[in-house]
Amino acid sequence: MSECIPLLNTGLRGFTVATTKISDVNGAEGKLIYRGFQAKDLAGKVSFEEVSFLLLYERLPVKSELKDFTAKLAENRKLPPQVIESMKNRPKDALPMDVLMSTISMLADYDPDINDNSHESVIEKGISLISKTATIVATWDRIRNGREPVNPDPEIGHAANFIYMYSGEKPDEELTSFFDTALTLHAEHSFNASTFSARQVASTKAHIFAAVSAGVGSLS
Repeated sequence: MSECIPLLNTGLRGFTVATTKISDVNGAEGKLIYRGFQAKDLAGKVSFEEVSFLLLYERLPVKSELKDFTAKLAENRKLPPQVIESMKNRPKDALPMDVLMSTISMLADYDPDINDNSHESVIEKGISLISKTATIVATWDRIRNGREPVNPDPEIGHAANFIYMYSGEKPDEELTSFFDTALTLHAEHSFNASTFSARQVASTKAHIFAAVSAGVGSLS
């Protein structure tokens, strides 16, 4: 009689379903690569804003481009009042990832260009999501702990602004630098389950809010 060997359901673990040029994780060699740059060579040396530009546009920005890109991120930080009100009506023990997933999908209701799926429009929506995702996370933490949300400050950088919205206090340069480095090291994680989920939804020509929401759901 042949031996009965139980099969483990591992889903797609270990299967290559597609490729990406954006990021690569080489665990055996301890390398995390963004667009050809090792993350360790970027962290602490360039800002999260520069890394975001690199991931979106495949190269690091020149000074004028960084200035414009940083300003655009700052302009997109605020959440629609209706979205904040909806968050306030949620149970305070709702899971943060569930709140993030559903709130990202709500943003589609307030995008005037939601039906524009051109490359340029999707990039603009991506920039908006980079900004607003941070605002959602900080806002929810304050709401679930019984505190009023803090409006984003367009005069400070992305890392400092998140700490400010989270704590209500402007951080010093050292704390800002630490958190900016952390953001850089978490900016990309290559083609994992959440990336696959987002890409699969995007392949149906669903808008970016639906795709990113699906990715967050998978990551949760």
